[in-house]
Amino acid sequence: MRTDRFTGKAAFITGAAQGMGFQTALDMAKEGAKVAISDVDEEALKQAGETLKKQGAEYLTLVCDVSDKAQVEAAIKKTVDAFGRIDILINNAGILKNFPIEETTDELLEKTIGINVMGALYAIRAVTPIMKKQNYGRIINVSSICGKMGDHSTTYVYGASKGALLSVTRSVAYQLGPFGVTCNSIAPHAVMTKLMAYWDDNRKKDAANKIPVRRLGTVEDMSSLMMFLASDEAGFINGENVNINGGYYMD
Repeated sequence: MRTDRFTGKAAFITGAAQGMGFQTALDMAKEGAKVAISDVDEEALKQAGETLKKQGAEYLTLVCDVSDKAQVEAAIKKTVDAFGRIDILINNAGILKNFPIEETTDELLEKTIGINVMGALYAIRAVTPIMKKQNYGRIINVSSICGKMGDHSTTYVYGASKGALLSVTRSVAYQLGPFGVTCNSIAPHAVMTKLMAYWDDNRKKDAANKIPVRRLGTVEDMSSLMMFLASDEAGFINGENVNINGGYYMD
């Protein structure tokens, strides 16, 4: 197994203080990447930084609310100032709340779109001139199975926000492909991160039984896929959405 796929590369990952974002940062750093991890959770970000430090990684921690354009642009500028470039952008930050339609407030609608959609749009716009100048880049958007088939359990705006990322992915792939920049998305299902804390043990067991491989997803599963899409090995994959759900949803 190669351990140098990202030597000389710099990655900016949102929502990376924990869960699949942090796992990907950790794994990329092991393969030589300089990693900038951003998150709104300052304490979790500090702990994530300590782990990266112990691993000997070259890293940067950035407190950033991705729904705030100024904060996103400032975080990306700090990354370029520190590393001289950004080769990989992973839009992983997200919010998921469990409410029926009639109880979904205006505030939650705006917050979900702000984090899940606008955050990705801000980050993509900010890295575009950097990646164009380099004539190289990898952009990965973390969508969801809910963006493809809707969601019967969480607030109805969640699926809408993740569906929007699928369209964003294709638009960016078309427009930035000629500049050596690819853009792809992943559609996870049943990955046990903090966002899924509202699932109790019975629901987890039921979900696993409905998945053909008979288990739930892990952050390591997600990291492996995102690292492949971020690597040079995936240079001819562009504008795709990759299902990663153990076979629960196939298209």
